[in-house]
Amino acid sequence: MDSAALDRAFQLVSGFRSTQMVVAVTQLKIPDLVAAGPQSADELAAATGVQADPLRRVLQCLVTVGVFTETTDGRFAATPISECLRDQPGSMRGQALMLPMESYAAYGDLLHCLRTGESAFEHVFGVTHWEKLALDPERSSIFNAAMQSGTERIQAAVVAACDFQGLRSFIDVGGGRGTLTAALLKSNPHLRAAVFDLPSGLAETEALLKAQGVDDRCELVSGNFFESVPSGHDVYLLKQIVHDWNDEKATEILVTCRKAMGPGSRVILVERNLPARAEESAAARAIFMTDIQMLVMFGSRERTEAEYGALMHQAGLRLTRVIPTDSIFHLIEGVPA
Repeated sequence: MDSAALDRAFQLVSGFRSTQMVVAVTQLKIPDLVAAGPQSADELAAATGVQADPLRRVLQCLVTVGVFTETTDGRFAATPISECLRDQPGSMRGQALMLPMESYAAYGDLLHCLRTGESAFEHVFGVTHWEKLALDPERSSIFNAAMQSGTERIQAAVVAACDFQGLRSFIDVGGGRGTLTAALLKSNPHLRAAVFDLPSGLAETEALLKAQGVDDRCELVSGNFFESVPSGHDVYLLKQIVHDWNDEKATEILVTCRKAMGPGSRVILVERNLPARAEESAAARAIFMTDIQMLVMFGSRERTEAEYGALMHQAGLRLTRVIPTDSIFHLIEGVPA
């Protein structure tokens, strides 16, 4: 067998081990500690309150997959990968802490998804992901932080693609901490906004909006988007909301928005646009991995442009255009039919 292929296969079947080691060093903030310069395992252990010998062994193993490098005198140094795990805006730290915490056990029951098409998470835990978040403030905070960092990576591209000239207000439906709302308000001083979410989603929103200096132009509204959404806004913005739900539930969300929309309103979905075919590339990995994440966690999916159009049609909306951004996301726009 080809040695390079064998090594790739070894890395894939060892992925669960690498994941847990990355989680551990990220929790300890070791990527932040080595950012200023190489440090020994003894120094890092003293700074993080763990034992030096097992820490050294974990760090050496992570050297083999590129997370750190080891100097000739046995110290550990940063790499571009460890920089991505630091506690800073737009990093992967939030995902590193969130994904294994909420997904690890569920992926162990992937066969349930293959046999039924249903969520493995709900099968394993007996509750939905959202119900579990509502019962666990710490888990909810980690989830919100991961959503924030993901938005920080693409918000400039989304803001640049949004033409809100001549509009008065928008509502960020399921907007969480309000990261995208704050970016849009800062780029559009004439706009007002609302962030709409469950109480657990809004727990840290006010603090973020104040820190960004836009809280005076944004109201927080608690509610359930399956029941009602506030009326009177020019744009109903849903970033990565529809992909969390199966077709029936996704349609219900769009119907609720449609009921709140005026004749001149529009809905904008910020979503990945699933390509017709897969390939081996960074962009394809990002969207197809997320598609399986949706399957395992929610029994939902990423969708093609035609599938988004079909959802809108069922909800009494008409897809008007799909606007690419300088990221893997698209703006999928619809108006009342």
